[in-house]
Amino acid sequence: MGKFAVFRERSSRSLEKVGRFRIEGENIVRYLDGMGTYQVRRSWEILVLLRLGDEVIRDLDGGTVGMMSLSGSGKGVKMVIQERLYVAPGRRVKQVLEGKEKKGAVFGVKLM
Repeated sequence: MGKFAVFRERSSRSLEKVGRFRIEGENIVRYLDGMGTYQVRRSWEILVLLRLGDEVIRDLDGGTVGMMSLSGSGKGVKMVIQERLYVAPGRRVKQVLEGKEKKGAVFGVKLM
Protein backbone atom coordinates (compact mmCIF):
# COMPACT_ATOMS: atom_id res chain seq x y z
CA MET A 1 0.00 0.00 0.00
CA GLY A 2 1.34 3.44 -0.90
CA LYS A 3 1.84 6.35 1.43
CA PHE A 4 -0.46 9.31 1.35
CA ALA A 5 -0.63 12.67 3.03
CA VAL A 6 -3.48 15.01 3.78
CA PHE A 7 -2.86 18.70 3.26
CA ARG A 8 -5.15 21.50 4.35
CA GLU A 9 -4.86 24.77 2.59
CA ARG A 10 -5.31 27.60 4.98
CA SER A 11 -5.25 31.20 3.98
CA SER A 12 -3.41 33.47 6.33
CA ARG A 13 -5.64 35.90 8.15
CA SER A 14 -4.85 39.12 9.85
CA LEU A 15 -7.03 40.83 12.44
CA GLU A 16 -7.23 44.57 12.79
CA LYS A 17 -9.22 46.37 15.48
CA VAL A 18 -11.88 48.33 13.65
CA GLY A 19 -14.49 49.11 16.27
CA ARG A 20 -16.17 48.26 19.54
CA PHE A 21 -19.45 47.03 20.95
CA ARG A 22 -21.50 47.66 24.08
CA ILE A 23 -24.99 47.22 25.44
CA GLU A 24 -27.50 50.01 24.95
CA GLY A 25 -30.90 49.15 26.38
CA GLU A 26 -32.09 45.87 24.86
CA ASN A 27 -29.54 45.93 22.02
CA ILE A 28 -25.87 45.22 21.57
CA VAL A 29 -24.59 48.05 19.42
CA ARG A 30 -21.45 47.75 17.29
CA TYR A 31 -19.59 50.88 16.25
CA LEU A 32 -17.38 50.18 13.23
CA ASP A 33 -14.90 52.92 12.40
CA GLY A 34 -15.78 54.50 9.08
CA MET A 35 -18.57 51.98 8.42
CA GLY A 36 -21.41 52.94 10.74
CA THR A 37 -23.34 51.68 13.73
CA TYR A 38 -25.15 48.33 13.81
CA GLN A 39 -27.33 46.57 16.35
CA VAL A 40 -28.64 43.16 17.37
CA ARG A 41 -31.24 42.48 20.06
CA ARG A 42 -29.57 41.26 23.22
CA SER A 43 -31.79 38.17 23.46
CA TRP A 44 -31.00 37.20 19.85
CA GLU A 45 -27.25 37.46 20.45
CA ILE A 46 -27.63 35.02 23.34
CA LEU A 47 -29.26 32.54 20.92
CA VAL A 48 -26.21 32.82 18.65
CA LEU A 49 -23.87 32.15 21.58
CA LEU A 50 -25.93 29.07 22.48
CA ARG A 51 -25.59 27.79 18.88
CA LEU A 52 -29.34 28.02 18.36
CA GLY A 53 -29.03 29.75 15.00
CA ASP A 54 -27.70 32.70 13.10
CA GLU A 55 -29.06 36.20 13.50
CA VAL A 56 -29.69 39.26 11.34
CA ILE A 57 -27.70 42.45 11.97
CA ARG A 58 -29.57 45.71 11.48
CA ASP A 59 -28.58 49.33 11.08
CA LEU A 60 -30.04 51.93 13.42
CA ASP A 61 -32.99 52.46 11.03
CA GLY A 62 -33.91 48.77 11.27
CA GLY A 63 -32.70 47.74 7.80
CA THR A 64 -30.94 44.39 7.40
CA VAL A 65 -27.21 44.80 6.70
CA GLY A 66 -25.69 41.43 7.55
CA MET A 67 -25.64 38.15 9.48
CA MET A 68 -24.06 36.96 12.71
CA SER A 69 -23.05 33.42 13.70
CA LEU A 70 -20.81 31.60 16.13
CA SER A 71 -17.46 30.43 14.76
CA GLY A 72 -16.89 26.73 14.25
CA SER A 73 -14.67 26.56 17.34
CA GLY A 74 -17.17 28.56 19.39
CA LYS A 75 -14.45 31.03 20.39
CA GLY A 76 -15.64 33.93 18.29
CA VAL A 77 -18.75 35.67 17.03
CA LYS A 78 -18.54 36.13 13.26
CA MET A 79 -20.35 39.00 11.58
CA VAL A 80 -20.70 39.64 7.88
CA ILE A 81 -21.71 43.25 7.41
CA GLN A 82 -21.93 44.71 3.91
CA GLU A 83 -19.89 41.78 2.52
CA ARG A 84 -17.00 42.25 4.98
CA LEU A 85 -16.07 39.79 7.75
CA TYR A 86 -15.72 40.92 11.35
CA VAL A 87 -15.16 38.96 14.57
CA ALA A 88 -15.49 39.57 18.28
CA PRO A 89 -14.09 37.26 20.96
CA GLY A 90 -16.93 35.10 22.25
CA ARG A 91 -15.63 35.25 25.81
CA ARG A 92 -15.73 39.06 25.77
CA VAL A 93 -19.24 39.10 24.30
CA LYS A 94 -20.39 36.85 27.17
CA GLN A 95 -18.68 39.10 29.74
CA VAL A 96 -20.44 42.16 28.32
CA LEU A 97 -23.80 40.36 28.31
CA GLU A 98 -23.27 39.31 31.95
CA GLY A 99 -22.39 42.88 32.96
CA LYS A 100 -18.80 41.99 33.96
CA GLU A 101 -17.39 44.29 31.25
CA LYS A 102 -18.80 47.43 29.64
CA LYS A 103 -17.47 47.07 26.10
CA GLY A 104 -15.43 44.88 23.78
CA ALA A 105 -13.43 45.09 20.57
CA VAL A 106 -14.55 44.24 17.05
CA PHE A 107 -11.86 43.08 14.62
CA GLY A 108 -11.89 43.18 10.83
CA VAL A 109 -10.57 40.06 9.12
CA LYS A 110 -8.17 40.56 6.24
CA LEU A 111 -7.23 37.61 4.06
CA MET A 112 -3.57 37.57 3.17
